[in-house]
Amino acid sequence: MTGLSVLRNAYGLLEQPHRLAGTDGNESGLLVVNQIYSELWHREQTGEFQPLEHLRQPLKLSSRCLPAMTYGVATLLCLNGEDGCAYERCLDLYLRALTHTGGVLRTRMHTAAGED
Repeated sequence: MTGLSVLRNAYGLLEQPHRLAGTDGNESGLLVVNQIYSELWHREQTGEFQPLEHLRQPLKLSSRCLPAMTYGVATLLCLNGEDGCAYERCLDLYLRALTHTGGVLRTRMHTAAGED
């Protein structure tokens, strides 16, 4: 699966396929995908995170992380919108999907706060 596929799935989940037209190479779409990709990367990989350079690049995650990838991207996309109900729904789906990914969640928030 590519970063663009994840972004398309997330917009589909949010029922906003019209927004995808402008995101094919959009830097903000890439940033959102890489933010969730980083979170999930550390659940499966031990090496340094390798962000996507473009949205057409394939993700280096197992299939068990792909639902969480979509839900996490959708959650972040909701932060830019005004639909609080969609945010709560996507966040719930993301948190549920995380339980099926295995590994330990190590967020950047912990690192930034000096807790890691």
